Amino acid sequence: MFFIFSKILSFLIKPTFWILLLIISAIFFKKQRKTILFLSVFSYWFFSNSFIIDQAYNMWEDTPKSISEITQNYDYGIVLGGFSGYDKHKNRVEFNDCGDRLFYSIQLFKSGKIKNILISGGNGQLLNNGYMESEWARDFLIHCGIPDENILIENKSRNTWENALYTSDLLQQAENKKLLLITSSWHMKRAKFCFNKNNMNVDLFTTDYTKKDIKLNIEYLLFPNSTSFVRWETLIKEFVGNIVYKIKF
Repeated sequence: MFFIFSKILSFLIKPTFWILLLIISAIFFKKQRKTILFLSVFSYWFFSNSFIIDQAYNMWEDTPKSISEITQNYDYGIVLGGFSGYDKHKNRVEFNDCGDRLFYSIQLFKSGKIKNILISGGNGQLLNNGYMESEWARDFLIHCGIPDENILIENKSRNTWENALYTSDLLQQAENKKLLLITSSWHMKRAKFCFNKNNMNVDLFTTDYTKKDIKLNIEYLLFPNSTSFVRWETLIKEFVGNIVYKIKF
């Protein structure tokens, strides 16, 4: 039930949904039409502005570490799913913007920072099509030269809470092991909360870092950018999800 609720909530927090709702409401509320249209235009500008969304991410994300800054070795690098999909027609993995989660785990393994890679991720779709992310990720890692005996998979989870819950079950015999949690920087707050709540003491390695040097110019400060809508959707989802998880768990 919670999984279905989270999917519905993910739709309702889309900025584009609320902007469209404002525009439609202007048709029915004639007396407030000017005010509603002004709010629609302002909302469109606000959520499409690159400078504003960059500042929002700067406040949300933690500063990442480089691999050279990791001063100890870990027994397991726990990689959270959500970084890929599977093209059944071409029979290959298609990585998305979160692919660095898996790519950095390979680099961490080959540099000796982690002894084993644990992939946590089942199928996050509302209607499960039978494809499990951790399973095709394991095949990819093997093709990259990672020995099969150094790869563990958890293929039942559908969200971040289940990532932590099922990983905790899988590693219950590894209470004294050193664990490195690997996920996107914008996702780390919620991930850390879930793993700590499931009694797992993890260090953090963030990927997909979005902070960048601010270069002030008219286009950057004022002009709309379509990618900002997607970034707002991700950030709002994490912010709301973080609150919901803390209330529920």
